[in-house]
Amino acid sequence: MLQSVIWILLAGFFVGQMARQLSAPGLIGMILAGILLGPQVANIIYLDVLTTADSLRTVAPNLHIPKFYI
Repeated sequence: MLQSVIWILLAGFFVGQMARQLSAPGLIGMILAGILLGPQVANIIYLDVLTTADSLRTVAPNLHIPKFYI
């Protein structure tokens, strides 16, 4: 599981940087990295990480995050 998280972070960072070099938003590169690492293409990410991410998506909108830029 830790190996999958490291792959996600590193690939997201580097592909995001490449997208910025091509004058695209970094988020586009991060999304592309996620698609490439996911089960549809390379299947590098373990299933445990995907199920944990699914439960985090349901919890995250309910968290209260203070706004510092008001």
